[in-house]
Amino acid sequence: MKRKIGLLLILSLVFGTSGVLAAGLPAYGADEGVIIYEVNSGDVLFAQKQNEKFYPASTTKLMTALVAIEHGDLNENFTVGDEIASLDADSSTAGLEAEEVLSLNELLYALLLPSGNDAAETIAVNIGRKIAGDSSISSDKAYETFVAAMNKKAKDMGMTGSNFTNPHGLHSSNHYTTPADMLILAKAAFEETTIKAITRAKVHEVQTNKTKHKWNNSNLLLYSNFNELSEEYRVANNLSGTNPVFNGYATSGKTGFTEEANKCLVFEGEGNDKNMIGIILYADETVLFKEASDTINAVVKEYELLEWSDPEDEERVVQVVNYHVFDGNKLKYKTNDPLITAVPQANQDSYTSKVKWDETKVIGDETLANLEADVKAGEQIGELQVYNGETFVEATPVYAVNDMKARNWTDYPILYWYVTIIVILMLLAIMRIMFVQFMRKNNIKYKKIKIKGKQNSSGSRSSGQSPKRRR
Repeated sequence: MKRKIGLLLILSLVFGTSGVLAAGLPAYGADEGVIIYEVNSGDVLFAQKQNEKFYPASTTKLMTALVAIEHGDLNENFTVGDEIASLDADSSTAGLEAEEVLSLNELLYALLLPSGNDAAETIAVNIGRKIAGDSSISSDKAYETFVAAMNKKAKDMGMTGSNFTNPHGLHSSNHYTTPADMLILAKAAFEETTIKAITRAKVHEVQTNKTKHKWNNSNLLLYSNFNELSEEYRVANNLSGTNPVFNGYATSGKTGFTEEANKCLVFEGEGNDKNMIGIILYADETVLFKEASDTINAVVKEYELLEWSDPEDEERVVQVVNYHVFDGNKLKYKTNDPLITAVPQANQDSYTSKVKWDETKVIGDETLANLEADVKAGEQIGELQVYNGETFVEATPVYAVNDMKARNWTDYPILYWYVTIIVILMLLAIMRIMFVQFMRKNNIKYKKIKIKGKQNSSGSRSSGQSPKRRR
């Protein structure tokens, strides 16, 4: 798991807003809950009221889709039942009819493009029965089962500030979330293949056993001209001509609205190697899409990604002074995750990186260091830190690649062999002198040992003279 510490997020957590740091981003309404996030770097570029409670309205349906895909089969057909009869007449629907048969995949289009509350109800009842493992349970029991699965999913994902009471987002005082939690949900949803494909579609048509549907995406950022929308949608929403909030970098999103939640938008944009996700909750209808479009433009055009570390392409090396002789003098280290920082282009030159060692293990800089303790491969030995001038921005851990022992007394004779030889010779000379002095002091003399001459093969001495014979 990527472990980064972001200054922008920290400051926003402390002060409630980080607008002063959000170079190029628009001014958001003071009552809005906002998070702007760059995916490739993992950096929060702006955060406002991100841990405060907001009503999510139909952005809830991203969670509904995740739970449905997790527990259902996209190709399985489901029949629309009387669960849709309880919806108010002015409720946002996909125009589904009782006894209409659609696959789960088609129901997800009905859920996410026109934001159909009828599709949400149908999904909840049918998938709820599958989760319960009992197709005979009542609609109400199945519905409760599905909502419980939504809350379990939220908890498992780390959405600690959220609670769901329904699958569509119609107002309930106990149905709420936070911008920070919605970012968690958006990241998971936009990574899911089916949801990604659906939320990027502008229109979808399907013929069922009852009727033909044509659903338009309610995310207006995707349309260059409102004529791309169905006439019914244009008339209902009073839209015509060129779309002033169209953004060519916008890729997907999910809208939401209730009187209590105001306008909500979870949106995504890509361009110039940047990929961003934005969360805007409780916005005014007249400014929501413009804020979102301006946000996408700012991130894509005015920010730069600075890559400080890529674990797949590099290993770093620091020379160790007090190395163990058999380990060599090179300590290799790396990050397990890439470290990328999204920064405003205008001041990218002020950003630098450095390694901060764990001084219980390593002391020094990135080129020369001392080992304070033995190091094992895979052990964390410090952090790669990013600074904007003197201000800390974020960091990721660095780990040893090879084992390395700190020098001990047994290394010195091997490392300094020439000194060792000289010392040995000096010791031998001193020992000889001491031995001679000892012999003289104790008046010990050497005795010469005479070696007798060798006898020849006949047993006579070898003296050079012929032996005398006895008479």
